[in-house]
Amino acid sequence: MLIYMSLRHLGHSSRDIESFLTSIGGMTIKTCHKWTNILVNKDFDEFTIEERGRKRGDSFWDCYSDLELEANQFVYQECSKTDATFAAETLARFIEQLFYELNNQKKVDQQLVRSLESCKLDLRRFGAKYTANSSRPYFLGYEREDVVKHRKEFVKYFIEHEQHFYTITNDVVPQWKIPTTDPIILLCHDESAYKCGEIAAKRWIMPDNAPFYNKGRGRSIMCSDLLVMHPSGPFFSLTDKEYSEALKKISEFKV
Repeated sequence: MLIYMSLRHLGHSSRDIESFLTSIGGMTIKTCHKWTNILVNKDFDEFTIEERGRKRGDSFWDCYSDLELEANQFVYQECSKTDATFAAETLARFIEQLFYELNNQKKVDQQLVRSLESCKLDLRRFGAKYTANSSRPYFLGYEREDVVKHRKEFVKYFIEHEQHFYTITNDVVPQWKIPTTDPIILLCHDESAYKCGEIAAKRWIMPDNAPFYNKGRGRSIMCSDLLVMHPSGPFFSLTDKEYSEALKKISEFKV
């Protein structure tokens, strides 16, 4: 009705307004004119008694505000995981479980307490977005406590012994920098994975807490090699004799 009043005030014809209201699924121009006339020329109480614009009843979350908070927290945690298995149905099942526990009831039918469509709206209201599952850093276990501890020890050792390593200048034509003290040759293990599969094309993500990208659970081809930080050559290799000598000291090298 307010749209109708605004368009009439701006001088649009009744035919144009009727066409516009029909296109957006609004009330007919006849109904709009009726209620506009009541609002402007008659008693305001008569206009408000119809009560179309008021709240008709309590929503699900009005009755279970604590459950809404738990659902919100659950969504935030699930959307922050690297695993892309979370879906609207997961939220629906979570809400249903808490609902029956809260009311001390048992499920007697297959109908969800809160529909999937409502849960999708809840997800967006909680701040989640359903977006492409890509363009984020790869992560798979790199933040475990033991991994973090080892990484800190490695970085500390690397910084303390920086002057002992063979390094390369950051010039247009890089040159080797030879250590002036007891030299340490770095062996760098490099690897690449190909044809990783079984990942979801899209997933629910919290924009302010997007998880690292998980390559997937499918089979893949792993290519790896050892690079040598030394002018003698880029790749590390042993002769048969050197390999036999190495096995005497480190049996894990045996393949």
